[in-house]
Amino acid sequence: MKRTVLLAVPLLLLTLGFTSPGAAESEDLQEAIDHLVEFVRTSDVVFIRNEKEHTPEDAAAHMLKKYKYAKRKVKTPEDFIEYCATKSTMSGKLYRVRLEDGTTVTSAEWLLAELEAYREKGAGSAAGEIVFEMMEFERRYGPCPTRREDCASITIRYPAFSGTESSDALARILGGIERHLLGPVYENTQPGSYDELADSFISAYKMTQKDIPDYSQGWTLDREASVVFASSAVICIAFTEVSYTGGAHPNSSKKFANFDASTGMKIGLGDILKDGYGNDLAAAAEARFREARGIEPGESLNEDGFWFADDAFVLNDNFGITGQGLVFHFEPYEIAPYAMGPTEFTIPYSDISSLIDAAGPLKGVLQ
Repeated sequence: MKRTVLLAVPLLLLTLGFTSPGAAESEDLQEAIDHLVEFVRTSDVVFIRNEKEHTPEDAAAHMLKKYKYAKRKVKTPEDFIEYCATKSTMSGKLYRVRLEDGTTVTSAEWLLAELEAYREKGAGSAAGEIVFEMMEFERRYGPCPTRREDCASITIRYPAFSGTESSDALARILGGIERHLLGPVYENTQPGSYDELADSFISAYKMTQKDIPDYSQGWTLDREASVVFASSAVICIAFTEVSYTGGAHPNSSKKFANFDASTGMKIGLGDILKDGYGNDLAAAAEARFREARGIEPGESLNEDGFWFADDAFVLNDNFGITGQGLVFHFEPYEIAPYAMGPTEFTIPYSDISSLIDAAGPLKGVLQ
């Protein structure tokens, strides 16, 4: 018997404190790190790393192990979370935390929320707070235990902002997030709601079952908009999608969108960098790309399996703004075979300081 389940609930409440530039510098870094590690060790949750479950004690030990090698890069508690508690260095998969109520969030979101609470206890509430809840929409058709069963499922996770800085700008940002999450799967139309998107996806699945009577392959569509970075100047959102509608493997993608927090307008590279930045930015990016992929300077990129025309590195515009630098992401199939996976790397601001427009949106990030 077929069944459909619909769920839209808040997953986690997070507070983004837009503090003064000196707030992070004045706190004791080691004390904050010790607090986060102890918070992890004594928590009553399940940590998921590379699809395997781990105890809080194992997770705390793993964070400290990564900190040993990343210590020179950790200048703030946010750096500690990014480099030691966000994702697998080898696979690139995000660490996740299954909370006591059964919901699952990224470890970065969970720890950033605790860091904010820790700061509020020590210094009081920050001025200009923005709060957001992670919400989840889910629709299922069929039994849906796994993608290999007779089922179709769609899950969408997204932030819902509120707080003292709520404004037309935030409404515009939320509109941009929703439009991206509502992108059509098959049809060249824009669904008007998550329900319409789910209807379209499930209808396509039913049609496939009708055309192929013995069809039993399951379909899944999982989309998420997560807050990568937020300040009084910039909000960076990462849109991730994993879908499976038959075939050898799932399809996955990750796209960044950056918004001006004061206007809600999207931010492009031309908004944050000086005119003529192209060649210098590409050179800085290639060095970090090679570092991420373990390719020596001067070594052929194409001989290592990439598809750059004339063996010349070309930078895309899929970038996110963070507190440490600009993160760029290449999708599977974009520049290499699927088996090589995606490539993601960060260009520290120190690498491109001469390219940054001092009057642009990054001014509020770098202060």
